[in-house]
Amino acid sequence: MSSKADFEALRKRIISAAERGMEKAVTKLQADTQMLTHVDTGALRRSWTHSVTTTSNDIVGTVGSNLKYAPYEDALHPNLSEALESNVDKYFNLIRKELKNA
Repeated sequence: MSSKADFEALRKRIISAAERGMEKAVTKLQADTQMLTHVDTGALRRSWTHSVTTTSNDIVGTVGSNLKYAPYEDALHPNLSEALESNVDKYFNLIRKELKNA
């Protein structure tokens, strides 16, 4: 195998590992957010979702809600922001672990 092919194989392994790590991180962030969400009817807690998007330059993980009042509820009773702020190292470690295992 040529060095160019070796490099490409390594690049793909690293990207795949980073995607797996990001998926684990946002899944955990979503679960942590749901646990912290103030419950009145439970609609907001159930509405949290996550996604991972990969472009040529970035791997982006998002957690959010499609409910219009979610940002206001988070301001009153921090859930997403608190989960992220309190556990950011844990989420980064999930990504690091996948990269290390690649």
